[in-house]
Amino acid sequence: MGSKPTYKELEQMVQRLESESLQRQRAERALRQAEAMARALLNASADAAILIDAAGVILAANEKAFELLGRKDVIVIRQNLYDLLPTEVVAEIKTRINAVVQTGEPVQFEGNLRDHLFRHTVYPVFNRRGKVKKLAIYCRDISAQRNAAEALRESEEMFRRISASAQDAIIMMDGSGKISYWNEAAERIFGHFKSEVIGRTLHQLLVPQRYRQAFQKASTKFKETGQGAAIGRTLELEALRRDGEEFPIELSLSSFKHKEQWHALGIVRDISERKIAEKERLQKEKLMGVLEMAGAASHELNQPLQIVSGYAELLSESIIEDHPFHEPIKTIKKQCERLGDLTKKIMRITKYETVEYMNGLKIIDIHKASKKK
Repeated sequence: MGSKPTYKELEQMVQRLESESLQRQRAERALRQAEAMARALLNASADAAILIDAAGVILAANEKAFELLGRKDVIVIRQNLYDLLPTEVVAEIKTRINAVVQTGEPVQFEGNLRDHLFRHTVYPVFNRRGKVKKLAIYCRDISAQRNAAEALRESEEMFRRISASAQDAIIMMDGSGKISYWNEAAERIFGHFKSEVIGRTLHQLLVPQRYRQAFQKASTKFKETGQGAAIGRTLELEALRRDGEEFPIELSLSSFKHKEQWHALGIVRDISERKIAEKERLQKEKLMGVLEMAGAASHELNQPLQIVSGYAELLSESIIEDHPFHEPIKTIKKQCERLGDLTKKIMRITKYETVEYMNGLKIIDIHKASKKK
């Protein structure tokens, strides 16, 4: 039998045991703290996180995973993942997980689960011998993201259809003055195809030479502030077609900021036909004025003209041919006939025709204006 330990040796053994116990307690406390921190981090994640073994048994999961599995109030640890999932998705998920076990490569896929669309990512967890023994699964609900993307696509498609069917040109200009959008109506109105204009400087392509300096000055201010004299207004201007022809347009201009740059959106209407119609309307208004004036003038002239013509006829019949007043009376009769003819022409005026007069003035061309069509 060995000798009994001395008191000092016993004291040292006790101290060593206490030290080991204290270290173990500290390690366990540190482990618990680390586990609590890891759990807090997992629970703070917007993704559902599940740790399973190769057979599908759940080893750990965060709160989002409990919600996903629909078992928030039931202990799911040590249960098989495949038993907790809807039957219609089990086959695909099991196939994906088995592929990760066999290849050791992570995999990502999307699938519907309980009326939500999820993006699943499966990572292999290797043991010391390099074998996949566990798998970490992260599931992110991308329903809102997908819905937003679909809404954006629908909005873009709706804008494209509206833009394509619009009769007015829709043109966008970026912060550097280059064309960034050009619809079908713009192609028709200006004569340039979309492929030809995107990325080109707008004012060099569409603005008449005499306006370019002012346009460039306004563009500098717009680039800095998104403001300008034309923003928020509807203006009538001149623009250039592809063949160099100038034509009247109506421009409605607005601005918006995108990616820290100011952009301009212009709605352009070709008002050539409207201008022609306005000109025709003005001509008709002038014609109505002329007709009213002509009617009044003819009425006022006709009665005294008939009196003068009648007296001239009486005088002509009452004097002999060699009388000194005979020729002047014949002249009076001839001029009365001429005035009568002019009065009839004035009454027949149906269109607005002018002729050059003195000092650049224009007067009504009675002969042309009274001709029948």
